[in-house]
This record gives sequence, C-alpha cells and structure tokens, in this order.
Amino acid sequence: MRLITILLDLYIWGAVCVLLFFLFKIARFYQKKSGRRIYYPAYLVSIAFFSLAAIRYMFLTPAIGGDTWGDSLRFVASLILTGFGLFLLNLMTGSRSKSR
Repeated sequence: MRLITILLDLYIWGAVCVLLFFLFKIARFYQKKSGRRIYYPAYLVSIAFFSLAAIRYMFLTPAIGGDTWGDSLRFVASLILTGFGLFLLNLMTGSRSKSR
C-alpha cells in the first residue's frame, strides 16, 4: 500500500510540475515576442520548491500535511507562482482581467 501511495504522489506532483513547466515556456515565449521583462526563471524556482516538497512528503506517507519544511516549501512555491502568474496574466491581457 505504501508503494502505491508513493507512486501516486509522484505521479500527481509530476503532472503539476509539467503544467508549471508549460507556464514557464509561455512566459519565456511572451518575453521573447513582446520584449518585456517577465522574470520567467521564477517559474523554475516554484517547480523546484514543489518538487522538493513532494519528495519530502513522499517519505512521510500517508501524511499530506503537518511537516513544517514540506508545508513551508509549498507555501513559498505557491506565493511565487501566484505573484508571477498574476503578473503574467496582467501583462498578457493588458490588465483587462481585473474585476471591476
């Protein structure tokens, strides 16, 4: 049972990291085409933090929370991803996505 849990955790977090990598590629493409500074390497930092948190929790199965280091890594990765994701969204849509 533990092996199945570890494999599913790796599969899910691997899929999340692949999606984040696509976001990194979009940000890099947008920077090259528009000439604006996007800071796209920050997406790789969030991928690394999410990966480290997943590896950390892989050895603590079946726990999904409660580890200070794993939770801190996820929290920092989420802050980085949210900030730069909203920054990219506002640049790409010309700030039309803000609620009125």
